[in-house]
Amino acid sequence: YQRRVHGGKESRVIGAIVCKLDYHHPGTAQQTIRGYIAMLAVEKQYRGLGLGSKLVCFAIETMIRKNCQEVVLEAESTNVGALRLYENLGFVRDKRLHHYYLNGGDAFRLKLWLKPLL
Repeated sequence: YQRRVHGGKESRVIGAIVCKLDYHHPGTAQQTIRGYIAMLAVEKQYRGLGLGSKLVCFAIETMIRKNCQEVVLEAESTNVGALRLYENLGFVRDKRLHHYYLNGGDAFRLKLWLKPLL
């Protein structure tokens, strides 16, 4: 997201999402196209306005158009705001990853199923 300032002459980024698509279990009967959200960031003063949700929804809609079947991400176990945002969008906690971060903190792997797996 960009915000225009000073009569629309300048703009700056106030939010961003980094994601990718990849094959999960390539070459097997269980092969799926999996989306991965690596990072979501919104400037502190703009949080709570729904920008993060809009960025995630935009990414998911793009992944759906590319025949993605599931989306995964990791969120710090203490990041209540991020966990709430993703769970409100339908993600579920798949597993707890102990000592996932360099600071020793735990993460939750969150997953969103977009299509039923056959």
